[in-house]
Order: sequence, then C-alpha cells, then structure tokens
Amino acid sequence: MDFLTVLAEAVEQGFTRRDTEHPAFCGCIDWHSSVHGAYALLAAARLTGQSRWAEVVDATLTIECLDAELESLQKGDLDHELPYGYAWLLKLAIEREQEWGKKDLVPLATEVALRLERWIFSLSAEEVIQHAQRREYGNVSWALFNLWEWSQWKGNVESCEKLRACTRSHMVSLNEELPLSYDNVTDEFFAASLQRTRTILTILPKAEALQWYESFYSKKVSLKPMHMAPTPHSAGLNFSRAWGFWTLYACTGKAIYKELYVDHILTHMNLPECWRNDYRKHAHWVPQFGIYAIALSLTADQHK
Repeated sequence: MDFLTVLAEAVEQGFTRRDTEHPAFCGCIDWHSSVHGAYALLAAARLTGQSRWAEVVDATLTIECLDAELESLQKGDLDHELPYGYAWLLKLAIEREQEWGKKDLVPLATEVALRLERWIFSLSAEEVIQHAQRREYGNVSWALFNLWEWSQWKGNVESCEKLRACTRSHMVSLNEELPLSYDNVTDEFFAASLQRTRTILTILPKAEALQWYESFYSKKVSLKPMHMAPTPHSAGLNFSRAWGFWTLYACTGKAIYKELYVDHILTHMNLPECWRNDYRKHAHWVPQFGIYAIALSLTADQHK
C-alpha cells in the first residue's frame, strides 16, 4: 500500500494543476495523462481506503465540465487522442462506475467507444500490423483491450463478438511481425508484443488463448527490468511490461510471470528519478502507469 500512496501523491500534484484549457481533464500537462490521472487516483483511493483522492476527482468531474468535455469531443477537438486517450477514458469510466457506482462518465465513454470501434474496424490488414507494432500512442492492442473491457462491462454482445473476431483474424497471425524479441526495443512506453499478448489472452476463449500461448511462448521470456530510461517515454516501460506479465500469470498460473511482474515494479519504484522527480518528463504520467500495474494484482485479490 505504501507504493500506491507515494505514487498517488505524485499523481495528485499533477492532476490538480491547470496545465491546459480542457474543462475537466486539465492537469498532468495533456488530456490523456489527466484522464489516466483520474483513473489512478480512484484506483488508489479504492485500494488504500484514502477517500480524499476520490474526492479530488469528484471535485473535477462536475456535470458542467463533463458536458463541456462531451461537446469538445463531438466538435473534433479531441480527435488527436484517438486511440490512446480514448482507451484510457474507457478504463476510467469502468473504474468510476464499477467500483464507485457513479455513471456520470457514461455519456462521454459511450461516444468514445463508438469512435474507437469505428477506428479499429476502419483499419486495413496492413494498417493493423503497423499499429500493432507501434510502441506508443497509436498501439492498436491497447485500443482493442480497453474497448473489449468496456463492451464486456456494458454487456454489448455484438461489440464483443466483433472484437473477438478481429483479434482472432488479425492479432493472432502477427507472430512474425511481433516476435517476443520485439520487446527488447526500449525507446517508447509500450512493449508491443506484450500488449498483443494481453489482448489475445484476454479476448479469446481461454482454451484457444492458451493454445496460442503454448506456440508463441515456446522460448523462455528473458526480459529484465530497465535500470535507466534512455528516453523520457521509456520511463513508463517497466510498469507497462508489468501489465503484460500480470496477464500472463493470471492466464497461465506460471510463477515466472509473477516474478517478472514484481521485479519490474520493484525495480522502477526504486528509480524515483524516472517517475517522480521531473514533472514534465515523467511525474505527470509515469506514476499512473505504476498504480495501474499494482492495481492489477490487488484488484484480483479484492474481487476473490
């Protein structure tokens, strides 16, 4: 819980700023970082019992501000947040409704989900490959994963069936384009092969997903945590890798993935220069990645 507390304190400092003119999501330098800042504060409040972080989010997400955010979205002012920021908005909306019982984000999330789905299914096969290989904002695996979770939460069977078919027909076949070795690249904040792994293991039926896993993960995973960040964006990589390792552990039960998950989180928590000390480079967004990583295991325990 101490890790969540120090991370949430860093998030709060950025979330309560007015760095932009966005009505609600105006802190953390940019819209998407403010969105995952709200998610991180709510998750930290739930898991630590420190309700003040939820109160900080409540004070920002007023009806007037959310109506203005929806108007801004409909005017196209947030088109540049597709797909990355949109995917985070869906994660925030689920956290707010499922864990806090508040539906005030549903209108915004519904519109975001429609636009995200339209974008995913507009991609050609070649564009899917390109976006699956992206190690930053344009990553299609991140979009698929979060749209799936939203569709599951809302019981949208038609959308779930379409996303499962897309995963089966487009994502499974990318073994050559996204081998495990692709994740050795450390210049951005997403490990693209692990992001695809999360998507496949989450969306496909378990037996089918495990069959793919057995063929794709025939070699031992050798990724070790980074002890320095060669670029500002790579400061989020240990945490986002941890997301993938938790999914691998949850799906397979293999202890090696839990060990990798813990090792990546512990290593990065001991590198405050890569998540707390520099607001513009790291502190406005990396702590959110850390809270999400830690929340994956704690939420699984909480929901048992």
